[in-house]
Amino acid sequence: MPKVGWSDFVTWQCSLRQRNFRMFSGKPSEGTTAKIINIKTNKEVCDVRSVLIEKDCLNTAKMFEFMIKQTHEPEIRFDKAVKFLSSEYYNTPDNFEGSFTATFDKDSLLFKKLLNLKKSNVQFYENETGFLFPISIKKLKKNDPKWQYTFWHNFFFNPALNENIEILFFSPLKNQLSQIS
Repeated sequence: MPKVGWSDFVTWQCSLRQRNFRMFSGKPSEGTTAKIINIKTNKEVCDVRSVLIEKDCLNTAKMFEFMIKQTHEPEIRFDKAVKFLSSEYYNTPDNFEGSFTATFDKDSLLFKKLLNLKKSNVQFYENETGFLFPISIKKLKKNDPKWQYTFWHNFFFNPALNENIEILFFSPLKNQLSQIS
């Protein structure tokens, strides 16, 4: 079996996400959903819809915010987001580190449960290709560029989203990656 590197996971994620935007107007596929697995019990905790984070996401967060504030028409915003994210956005996997975020209701029990775990395993899987690796979990503050990036990204797809949410950041331990098939 060939050795799997971290760039294999990031390239695969970028490819899936670009395909989802090009062919399905951004509808997430199975491979972009993170299955969180308790390290101690090896039991599934939950599935979360993930947002892949850029290495330097502040400028993109500002651009997302600008695109959203440019019009009050959700359909126009959505179309702009799909065009942007389906074009060349995911063509450069080097721009992504493989970390991801997920959004939760402020009083969500699941949010509290994941935050208390602090560390977990995660699995991404689609079409007989998958990856498994450990992650650390932390809550993001609203002034963090990753929080801003996630919020504005998700606002394109949920115009009713408000800032009364929590966003968790999932940071991978890259040297413990394994490929599953």
